[in-house]
Amino acid sequence: MEQKERIIKILDLLDEKESLELADLVAYFGVSKDTARRDILKLVEQGLAERRRGGIALPRMQQKIENYSERLIKNSQEKQRIAQQASHFIQDNQTVWLDVSTTVQLMEEHMTARNTMLVTNSLDNALAFSKHTEKIYVLGGFYHHGANILNGAATIAQIHQFQFDVAFIGASGVDEQGIYYDSIDDIPLHQAIIQNAKTVHVLADQTKFHQTTNFKISWNGITGLITQTPIPEKIVKQLEKQEIECIIGGIKK
Repeated sequence: MEQKERIIKILDLLDEKESLELADLVAYFGVSKDTARRDILKLVEQGLAERRRGGIALPRMQQKIENYSERLIKNSQEKQRIAQQASHFIQDNQTVWLDVSTTVQLMEEHMTARNTMLVTNSLDNALAFSKHTEKIYVLGGFYHHGANILNGAATIAQIHQFQFDVAFIGASGVDEQGIYYDSIDDIPLHQAIIQNAKTVHVLADQTKFHQTTNFKISWNGITGLITQTPIPEKIVKQLEKQEIECIIGGIKK
């Protein structure tokens, strides 16, 4: 059974049980723990489930799970447009931070800048962008198999050795208070990125608006928010107050 088929069935199971353990997925589908973790990661990335200790559960604010295939296509198209607009901010000869984000990764399809130094802690980013440049610096640290990234104190220490011309960061959610992430480890990492970048753009599709977690950073140090859909008024007012650009469909607001 392919991942898409498993995802659809997992959503059916979540609709019935509201939460599932990792062991439940392993037993039900007869797959390895690593495969089950990758399915969980896909669900969380798409906003279809929330992490719980040992498994996943339906999002607290979710009214109804959309058809997975339709949502995947819809979000993919929106992410592609955001990635295309973001890629315009990369100029020749720049040093660029690429965050762990599906939207950031899609930027490689639209990248035209030359002689760039790309820096990331995502092995998926490194492989994707290697089609365009040989100058990719992958930061070291503890390897997280499920997300295919490196993180930890060593990673953050290396970030402080760079001066980024532009940084592109993702988010689990955004609201007028700040930018939210799934793990507390993401907070010092992104604070270091912002501290060492001349400009920082947050890439967020519509599913991220007013989504919150237990861990956040403020809007301080952010240059712009790049999206494709109208931004909620409360967020717009906060960004205007802090002179942060709202870039919607390629147009600065």
